[in-house]
Amino acid sequence: MFKNIRRLFFDSGMVLVHPQSGEWFYPKVYKDFCGRHKLPEKSLYQYLNFQRAYNYLNKRSTIKTTAEEYDAFITFYQILFHNLKGKDIPELIKLCADAKVYKNFETIFYDDVKDTIEELRLHYDLGIISDAWPSLLNVYRENGMLKYFEPFIISSMYGCTKQGLNLFKFALENVAEHADECLFIDDSIENCKRAKKLGMKVIVLNRNSFYKPNSTIPIVCSMTELQKLLLD
Repeated sequence: MFKNIRRLFFDSGMVLVHPQSGEWFYPKVYKDFCGRHKLPEKSLYQYLNFQRAYNYLNKRSTIKTTAEEYDAFITFYQILFHNLKGKDIPELIKLCADAKVYKNFETIFYDDVKDTIEELRLHYDLGIISDAWPSLLNVYRENGMLKYFEPFIISSMYGCTKQGLNLFKFALENVAEHADECLFIDDSIENCKRAKKLGMKVIVLNRNSFYKPNSTIPIVCSMTELQKLLLD
């Protein structure tokens, strides 16, 4: 099934990296702040605010620099904490935006990533296709991982996401390989189905074993399992 593959494209979030806090939009500094000030981390009103804040981010589809990203997340957290007692303050808004954009330790690599990437790069060219913002580049750069991935396609820098096909098309336009020589690895079956429409081979990497094993798309649960499937 994967004999003619020359390039591996990875999604980033929940495949190679994950938020230290367990939640992408609630960094560890936010949870620490709530603990110190005896504030609830979530509430119904905050949930409604989150929907509004997330809709705002979706409307700012093109974000090409970390400065633009920081500005977007300042507004995001202003909307998220609006009218929430103890949270609707500049201190917390800035703290969360700083953590989201500039504190790269808030996003960490899974333990099985570095060794398997070192091995896989000996056999394949590697790339990234990720729904993310420019600060993700700094996470990879500071961990010495950016050098392994080319191209590194970040959705906000192209003004579109994996919900359409354009982001995959942009990635394919940046490589010499044909679509059927590329394997896309994502934690979402729906994203894999979209890549498959363009002729790419696909694998779901689902670390939480959420998907049923009777899926028509191959599923692995770790980078070690992916490496074994491709190289054994």
